[in-house]
Amino acid sequence: MTEVCLTPEHLQLGLYLHYPFCLRKCPYCDFNSHPKAEFKGRVSDAAYTQRLISDFKSRIGLLSGRKFISVFIGGGTPSLLPLHCLEQILKEVEPYLQAGAEISMECNPGTLLNVSYLKELRALGVNRLSLGIQSFNDRCLKAIGRIHNAAQARQACIWAREAGFDNLNLDIMHGLPGQSRADALQDLKEAAPLASHLSWYELTLEEDSYFGAHPPVLPDEDTLADIEDEGFEFLAAAGFERYEISAFAKEGQYCRHNENYWLFGDYLGVGAGAHSKITTSGGRVLRHADAELPDAYLNCAASAAGSADAGDAAASWVQVAAEDLPFEYLLNRLRLLRPLPYRDFELAAGLPREVLQPKFAQAAADGLIEKCVCTDLWGQQGDGIKLTNLGVRMLNEVLELFLQQN
Repeated sequence: MTEVCLTPEHLQLGLYLHYPFCLRKCPYCDFNSHPKAEFKGRVSDAAYTQRLISDFKSRIGLLSGRKFISVFIGGGTPSLLPLHCLEQILKEVEPYLQAGAEISMECNPGTLLNVSYLKELRALGVNRLSLGIQSFNDRCLKAIGRIHNAAQARQACIWAREAGFDNLNLDIMHGLPGQSRADALQDLKEAAPLASHLSWYELTLEEDSYFGAHPPVLPDEDTLADIEDEGFEFLAAAGFERYEISAFAKEGQYCRHNENYWLFGDYLGVGAGAHSKITTSGGRVLRHADAELPDAYLNCAASAAGSADAGDAAASWVQVAAEDLPFEYLLNRLRLLRPLPYRDFELAAGLPREVLQPKFAQAAADGLIEKCVCTDLWGQQGDGIKLTNLGVRMLNEVLELFLQQN
């Protein structure tokens, strides 16, 4: 019988844990993060940890025995979370992990005082570290409101390696206020020898950030284009594969957790503002989001345990409408710079490729995608598509084409 939709057996499962506090809100940031001092006396780390553990335990029943391939502890600034709290959380999570699971954590260099902290993280089972470096240039760091300086950024990288983090990601931004082409490329030249994975992306002025309301002067479009062209060339020569729009990895060092998002895999999110996507045995795609403000998250009624298949109203699981699945799938999957099998699309969207064939044809005519032969979820060869170089540069235009209703 022909499959008509993805089911849990087809998909991997990740776990996202959100720590919402930071020392200071960066002016470019629109993530769900809040200065810790603003919640002093209202939300303690101990209380937040217990709520997070309680919610995690209440939702395990939704997963029907599936285990996590990855854990990602993000924020905010998770390196502000006391180690004994992190230990409690990981102790609860450990029985539900696959063997060899990737456990990632974000750290801000400005919060790292010595190598001992990172060694303790490694001892607790964290095996992948993501450092929010952003730049190795003091002037640029000051312009974007970071709490660390270039010396602290370099020291954090040295300590991470000393602590045993072989899988080390560095977040690096370009297109910063006052940044020249040479400045941006120098950041890459410093980062490449230190990292096994780089998240390299252009600063964008998000509407809900301080910079969105008070935009700084950024490099012009020609400078930005030169930075990207030379940056891509440098990273390829340095042995980094661009496997996603903004992700570059040495061989075998992909971020498994983020890759699962882009493959439209399932993930359970726990913590203030955390989002979940779970596929049921019947092929329904369900979503859930926790309250965003830390005190609201702490004080709202605990999520009820129950079956996602039953559509547990108390847990606020909402089914993704069938007509939204094709775009949601492509929104994620086209970020991966690898061929997309038609077969995988048909299963995720729950409809035959012919429905979107006119749009595939239009995108091909515009030079944004091209047909290819590729391997599907089952290791079988079949027809598919891949983005052209132009399509990679104009990904938003590709997605807008599929968002249109006619």
